[in-house]
Amino acid sequence: MAITVIAPADLVVAESDGITIQLGGVQLDAQGWDGQAGMRVHLHGLRGPETMRRDEDFHAAREAWCRDFQQHGQDLAVDPPQMPGVAVLDRVQVVVSDDVGTDYRLLAGQVAGDGTDWEASWVHGPFPPAHASRLHLTFTLDGEPTGSDCTVLLD
Repeated sequence: MAITVIAPADLVVAESDGITIQLGGVQLDAQGWDGQAGMRVHLHGLRGPETMRRDEDFHAAREAWCRDFQQHGQDLAVDPPQMPGVAVLDRVQVVVSDDVGTDYRLLAGQVAGDGTDWEASWVHGPFPPAHASRLHLTFTLDGEPTGSDCTVLLD
């Protein structure tokens, strides 16, 4: 099944904690953690001075945590610092619907990680039924619509 995403190439889906979040793409051949087929929506935070500052703070905190862990080992009672992209991107979600009323639900997601510090992806399922011709993506911040959405045509 081919898709056509109808949205600006640089669609801003949210402003989260001072960081601009854009749609990175839609992928239909994704799977949730349980192996169920679905679609993946990719998001990314725009890099700039604020993300660079947060990255520097995070790396300094992680280095300090690693030094403490080497000294105290498993007895260290403090969790490692959270990547800064998690708090920003985790607040941005997508609600998926289609033209035939399919009930989509979140199957899996991933937010931030080494090398994907300011990226997130959410897998929704089930896979769109063959008789669906379009998906509608509505973006939310803290559960409230952001006013950004897009349509995905299914060929």
